[in-house]
Amino acid sequence: MVTPRILQTRRLGARPVAAPAVRRRRSSARPLVELASTAAAQRLRLSPFARVYAISALLLTVAIAYLMVAAQATQSAYVLSQLKDQNSQLQAEQESLRYQSASLHGPAQTAQEAAATGMQRTASYVTLAPQPVALDLQKPIGPAQPVDSPVWQQALAAVLGGRDAAASSPDGS
Repeated sequence: MVTPRILQTRRLGARPVAAPAVRRRRSSARPLVELASTAAAQRLRLSPFARVYAISALLLTVAIAYLMVAAQATQSAYVLSQLKDQNSQLQAEQESLRYQSASLHGPAQTAQEAAATGMQRTASYVTLAPQPVALDLQKPIGPAQPVDSPVWQQALAAVLGGRDAAASSPDGS
């Protein structure tokens, strides 16, 4: 579509009038965070007061979270110290019970209980006289010699009543 302005520039043969030059701003001394917050505020269309309220709410939330974590840590430290105290008390009680157990099961207590039930310790001891022992020191140590006879001869010896079947065998082996 051709507009009247285009037609006019064609008739005059002149070049179109350039748009006024945009003044470029030199880099400002504002920090990048300020530029980012300004751009974000423009996108969200927040007023300066709304930004202050949002930042205050964020800081308040962080402070409350910090206080909650600190309170929980303090509570945990308190519970831990109570458990340590209880542990030391239980260890002391355990040592006391060990002492009582040792005193109840010691030799003095056993002797006292034996005397209370009528038991008496005898002072006489019987010594047995030594007896001679038949020991062959020349005999080899270990199991007896294995039987070299065949199995049928061992079975025959068992049936005949333990006599030596090797002597009655025809081959004499």
